[in-house]
Amino acid sequence: MLVPFRPGNWSEGHLRVPWTPGAPTLGALVVGGGPAGAGLLLAARSAGLLDALLALPIRIIERGGAVGAGELGGFAITSDSHAESFFRAVEAAGEPPLSLALETPAGREVLGRRGAPVALSTAAAFLAGACEELRGALAASGRDPFLTGFEALSARRMARGGWRVRCRFVAGGGEIELEAASLVLATGAVEAPERLWREAVAGGPPLLPRFAGKVVRSSVLLSPAGAVAAAERLSACASPKVAVVGGSHSAVACARLLLDASPGLRFAEGGVTVLHRRPLRLTYASEAAALADGYAEFGPEDVCARTGRVFPLAGFRSDARDLLRRAWRLGGSGPEPRLRLHRLGREPDAEAERILAEADLVVAALGYQPRALPLFDADGGRVALRAETAAGAPLVDARSRVFAADGVPVDGVFGIGLAAGYPLRGTHGEASFEGQANGLSLWHGEVGAAIVRDLLSTRPERAAARVPDLASAEHA
Repeated sequence: MLVPFRPGNWSEGHLRVPWTPGAPTLGALVVGGGPAGAGLLLAARSAGLLDALLALPIRIIERGGAVGAGELGGFAITSDSHAESFFRAVEAAGEPPLSLALETPAGREVLGRRGAPVALSTAAAFLAGACEELRGALAASGRDPFLTGFEALSARRMARGGWRVRCRFVAGGGEIELEAASLVLATGAVEAPERLWREAVAGGPPLLPRFAGKVVRSSVLLSPAGAVAAAERLSACASPKVAVVGGSHSAVACARLLLDASPGLRFAEGGVTVLHRRPLRLTYASEAAALADGYAEFGPEDVCARTGRVFPLAGFRSDARDLLRRAWRLGGSGPEPRLRLHRLGREPDAEAERILAEADLVVAALGYQPRALPLFDADGGRVALRAETAAGAPLVDARSRVFAADGVPVDGVFGIGLAAGYPLRGTHGEASFEGQANGLSLWHGEVGAAIVRDLLSTRPERAAARVPDLASAEHA
């Protein structure tokens, strides 16, 4: 069945709205209503394209009851970007006007952090408020695009083109199907547990099962409950030792959380070790600023040609940057003897093995991978994605189109958000950049707007299309 959904029409049970061939199709269905998915509306609003996007029509499906924040509020750390990345699209001129969210306690706190990081819990509250304000304004004119309380399970290509998406009502368990000409996957990212069992560390076996009982993923440690549990565990040790495996922002954020946000823990010299493969970099506003701070580990390829910033993508920012500056005694800061940085190679590393064996807690920060929606072709065969079959491969290309395993874009499927692997190198940062970077301001800005324009260009005939209203649909 094809069931466009309006909030409030579900209780327990199923909507009695059968799908019939030839029923109106959505122009686009966005899977995920977090910062990236809901951010498409903010990008369209800033670009003056919101009315056209809504007229496709578009729906944004979100398994939770609220939109805009996603999983941001579940992290007990500050952002790795300045507060502007969260409020720039909300503060921008556009219709409908958005001002109430800026006047809330969270909004005032985010605005007050211009040029500085902000607690992710605060940023999450602000984004949720801004997107609910936008949703309310659109609902007042009968154009609410959000389908909350539903989870997309899979999508199957239709023989006539477009996608049929199977969805589950989270609270009641009923299922519906939605048809859309295009899909946008804004499904976020996950630290895949299986990597702990298969990825070699320090030239030796994987972390599991050999360190079972003392391994925790970084996403768990960085949650409020995880941070408390780790502190309780380590407080029983007279001189606790922690090994953090990984060189990402999450890895150094874990080290900082343990060292600076857990005053009850008494770490000795080298009590927290970060085991990393790639060099750790710092971001600076300019080459002159880096050199003035005593930081000279960069070359011409590490400087953004557009902005002049040093390592704008690969460099650490926020509290993680401050911790590394202390460790390296840059700019008169430091020292930080409790932190040890150990560079890994690909050969067996006896010292790293000793650090891991002696650690009371091993934090795995092995990186995130896209949480992609399972896709199937018209015959029911699984469409393998490049990001699912090649370690570290991007989900999308420079037009945000999702790659199949053979490197060819999947027709009518776009991706956006954390770990999507949008190619930022050179255009949006330094030419030397490799890896993943959070581009929230881009998802709410030019990258999001580019996806919107592609959606509009591929379905121009849908501008006047109408989707059935469920206001009169029966439910049981």
